[in-house]
Amino acid sequence: MNEEYRRPEFAVLWRQARTAVARGQVKLGFKAPDAAAAGAVAGVLGREVTAGVGMTVVVAELDARVRAVFGCGLDEVLSSLFGESAGSVVAPAAADDILGAAVAAAGVSGGWVPAWVDQARRYAKISPVELAEVAPRAAAAIARLHLDPSAPAAWLVLSDLGLVRGTRLAGLVLRAAATAHGAALPRSTSDERRLWERSGVLLDAVSTTVLTWAFPGCAARTELGLPTHLTIRDAIPAGVDAWVCTSPVVVDNAIAAGVRVPLVCLSGHLNPVARTLLSRLGSARVHGDFDAHGLLITQQALAITGGTPWRMSAADYRDALVSGRDLLALSPDPLTAPWDPELPEAMRAGWAVPEDAVAETLVADLLTS
Repeated sequence: MNEEYRRPEFAVLWRQARTAVARGQVKLGFKAPDAAAAGAVAGVLGREVTAGVGMTVVVAELDARVRAVFGCGLDEVLSSLFGESAGSVVAPAAADDILGAAVAAAGVSGGWVPAWVDQARRYAKISPVELAEVAPRAAAAIARLHLDPSAPAAWLVLSDLGLVRGTRLAGLVLRAAATAHGAALPRSTSDERRLWERSGVLLDAVSTTVLTWAFPGCAARTELGLPTHLTIRDAIPAGVDAWVCTSPVVVDNAIAAGVRVPLVCLSGHLNPVARTLLSRLGSARVHGDFDAHGLLITQQALAITGGTPWRMSAADYRDALVSGRDLLALSPDPLTAPWDPELPEAMRAGWAVPEDAVAETLVADLLTS
């Protein structure tokens, strides 16, 4: 072994190489600090190097040049200098084989897979030493994701997949979700949460809830006059006949009035727990706000439950436009109500009616049901 590699002129190159190899990167960036370093590195690389000018070096090519010049591999040089192995230098094709074999063994397929394999190799920052162990675990988790455009029918929690946010393993799986859905890699916690949920995964089992009142299994809380926020871990009973609203005010008023029929509150959003609960109802009567978003939520809830609208007709809208109400103007968003084609026409009156405004009428229905 030629130990010329210990010359100080190579110090910056070896530091950059050590970082790149440890992260499993295919390339490294190098900038010679002075003319002496530029000359020494040029002799190893076999190409021109200019002091102070950045350049890109392919790790596999550097390994080949190091072997030719010093008679040993790049890993041996780095181990000798830094006292530990920085990880074997694996050619890109070998890394692709490891990742490709892992997803194939897990039954993962799709046109997006080659792009994920390429990105995982280049950007995941997992050393080749770890890759053979991590790749099968990542592939097994990816196989359980919901990766088609439809809404998930069932939900997992991140821990169910053996994943922890912020780890390289979770990063590999999240990158697969982004690639499969044609989405950008998340840049914020909220973006990350949305991508996981789009893939049928909740970050935890307790923070996402749906507000309910008088549901089976919650009798003790109902007797105390307390609503229940159900989570994805709760044993949601099947076949319950329930009423569905969108405003917590309706729930609050219903409790105060002594209502004892099951009531679900969507709080203006069909989150994963709400979708799961709705899908298990025996029957449902659904009400929402009279605005574009409210009609959309109502339409989605009706589709999930196979239920019927609850005071969501054109006549109900007109009845809500009573004098003395200070209503906001409707937004210009298009209005769709498949259950009553006359409703969008009636709403050309131009006023949005929040569910709170008709809560008294809704509670009266609940009391007489």
